[in-house]
Amino acid sequence: MAAVPSPHCYRFGRFELQPNKGRLLASGAPVDVGSRAFDLLVMLVERDGRLVTKDDLLERVWPKVIVEENTLQAQVSALRKILGAEAIATISGRGYRFALEITPAGPESVLPKHNLPQQLDSFIGREKEIVQIKELLGTTRLLTLSGSGGCGKTRLAMRVAEDLLESHPDGVWLVELAALTEPALVPPTVANVLGVKEQPGTSLTQTVNEYLVSRRLLMVLDNAEHLLAACARLTDVILRQCAQVVILVTSRERLGIAGEVTYRVPSLSVPDPKQDATPEELSACESACLFVERARLTLPHFTVTAENAPALASVCHRLDGIPLAIELAAPRVRSMSLEEVKRRLDQSFGLLTGGSRTALPRQRTLRSTIDWSYDLLSDAEQALLCRLSVFSGGWILEAAEQVCSGEGVDNIEVLDLLASLADKNLVVADEQDGPTRYRLLETVRHYALERLREHDEEARWRGRHLAYFLVLAEAEPQQQGSDRTDWLDRLEIEHDNLRSALSWSLAAAADAAGGLRLAGAISWFWLVRGYWAEGRTWFSAVLAATPKVQDAAARAAALRGAGRLATSQGDYSAAKALRQEGLAIWKELGNREGIAQSVASLGTIAQMQGDYPAAEALFEEALAIRRELGDRLGITLSLISLGHSACELGDYPAARVLLEESLAVSRELGAWLTFAETLYHLGTVAYFEGDYSAAQTRLEESLAVRRERRFPQGIAAALRALGLVAHDKGDYPKARTLLNEALAIQWELGARQGLSETLEASAAVAFALAGPEPAARIWGCVERLRDQIGASMAPSARPWYNRHVTGARAALGDDVGFELAWQQGRLMNLEQAVQYALNVGCRSDQ
Repeated sequence: MAAVPSPHCYRFGRFELQPNKGRLLASGAPVDVGSRAFDLLVMLVERDGRLVTKDDLLERVWPKVIVEENTLQAQVSALRKILGAEAIATISGRGYRFALEITPAGPESVLPKHNLPQQLDSFIGREKEIVQIKELLGTTRLLTLSGSGGCGKTRLAMRVAEDLLESHPDGVWLVELAALTEPALVPPTVANVLGVKEQPGTSLTQTVNEYLVSRRLLMVLDNAEHLLAACARLTDVILRQCAQVVILVTSRERLGIAGEVTYRVPSLSVPDPKQDATPEELSACESACLFVERARLTLPHFTVTAENAPALASVCHRLDGIPLAIELAAPRVRSMSLEEVKRRLDQSFGLLTGGSRTALPRQRTLRSTIDWSYDLLSDAEQALLCRLSVFSGGWILEAAEQVCSGEGVDNIEVLDLLASLADKNLVVADEQDGPTRYRLLETVRHYALERLREHDEEARWRGRHLAYFLVLAEAEPQQQGSDRTDWLDRLEIEHDNLRSALSWSLAAAADAAGGLRLAGAISWFWLVRGYWAEGRTWFSAVLAATPKVQDAAARAAALRGAGRLATSQGDYSAAKALRQEGLAIWKELGNREGIAQSVASLGTIAQMQGDYPAAEALFEEALAIRRELGDRLGITLSLISLGHSACELGDYPAARVLLEESLAVSRELGAWLTFAETLYHLGTVAYFEGDYSAAQTRLEESLAVRRERRFPQGIAAALRALGLVAHDKGDYPKARTLLNEALAIQWELGARQGLSETLEASAAVAFALAGPEPAARIWGCVERLRDQIGASMAPSARPWYNRHVTGARAALGDDVGFELAWQQGRLMNLEQAVQYALNVGCRSDQ
């Protein structure tokens, strides 16, 4: 159990630790840090500068749980990667000490909110442009920075956005669009950045607007040129309905909507070609300063002298002051002189244009520059660069080796070729926790993709790309209970590549079957990580694009995945239809395992809708098949379903027998998520029987396993159940802490069924801490939510619910007032209800 959060906040460097809110901020933006690492950090910070022994840390962070010392070391290592290697000092053989200077920040301190990236290299020049853009943003609510690829639109927008942090109380939020391939993904991406979750019966665009309508913030839509129509539609709606939102767009082309002001981003200043350049004059020239800065990254002692200054001036002028062109050319000084760089540029431009270069549009000038860099590559480097353009959102070495090798690129050469391309600034290598990840600058990626298409090779390498990610996705069996967190994390990192592969499968009819298999293979990932709406959209597309007679097994697997997501969203009618269609296919194929899975899922849908006789019959049918097949993991899942059903019907002895059998088998199999699920249900059985001690023990064991396996849905369920135990024991502050953590997780996931159950418990706690009216408001919202998703309340939970609602109504002594509060709750949207529940009880003016 985590210690009671401190009311104080602490600052160190660009970080702020807020123990009472359970979060760590970096430059105002939340940092993803696990609960164990967070508790460890709180303890180290609270004992600022003092030794904290290993035993103390283990007792604080893993109470009553035996863990290996290397587990503690792993959490410390994770914190160092976030805070810096010097943040936590190791006291050999004894423990650790927090080494950064700490400043108490107070409980009300809040840093500016933003998600702007930390820039790792210097920003050169642009003083005039920055002033002009900031002035324009003071007079217009939509400003588009336009210009050719590589002219520096994004960096300029980031620089301006940083300066405007204090001017926007609700934050500055960057929405990166470059990796998106589908216009339909624009609203979900914006919603994800803002932390907005979909609402049933409401379009995501309207939900975003409802969130923004009262907020004062700056939104930066970066790299919008390939999604103009979608960005224009969303931007137009936001500007019309949200009067205090300002939008800054970077795009090669304006959006073309009413009220838009366009600012063309100029090139960097260049030397006057009519005058002899000197080192002193070049130091005041933006393009020359950028060239020198980037050249020193590869040749630290590079300097501008009287001898090479004319050549540098000529290079900057030939490159037209375009930042990307300069960044591509500057690394060449490692292997050739400035005079040689100048000559090669002259030759390349002459060959490409055959005429005056000054009259060409900037896009052509940039292409000429990339052409020049491309022509300097070996045949193998050229081939690899073009093939790498099929990746979206980056790649690791293994992926490049398997997707891009062959036909002139040997597998063993790929690493050296990648390193060479990175040296030439055509590939960016991002060092991180785990394998190095590579990516292309967007302009270079588009250029390389055009080259690939010119050689009529796009289909071949996109096919290889799809095949690689299909193997990755199918590496883990697609069944409930899978707890391979490494597999889920890898899919999260590769999500843009998965989207790109799916999009290609739909564009190329011959690969539609591959897209169907891929969607079916990653359905568990979509379910666990909360990409429910997006997953259903992909399933609709791939199922429609693939003939029903083609690859029946893949179709049935996709129907299974689509049914999972529909069930999670409370769309039980659609879920039932999908599962029944899949069941028919499994029966045609004679696939007993598939039949059992479909039957069991139909049982779950029946249970959610309150049809317990039908649910139990289906669960029994699935169990019989799984026993016949000897599917021991499937048997445990069926036993859990039957035990859960028995518990909800109040037959606790029968539930315990079923669950104890499941516990034994799952423990023997090492199926830890299934084991934790069984412990959870045994804990709820004990709770309903009034054995709070046994309930708490079982639930805490389940929670420990789920935290270790990083399974957020299960964590939230266990926290909710523990909150009920604490409530019924009269420990209302503890109950509120547990339920608030569960609410935060479920809101992040968009788990509406779980939210309805947790909010019901939170209402009872609100009754105890703040009175009957706040409780009535929360119950009113839950009633509306259950109506919307079609979820019934379990019979075993009904007496508890009725008892507390009746008690709250009686305590108020005013039926009209109670009903008014209830209806006020029904008018809340889900976000408002969750925020209300999180805050109720911590202030007196409810």
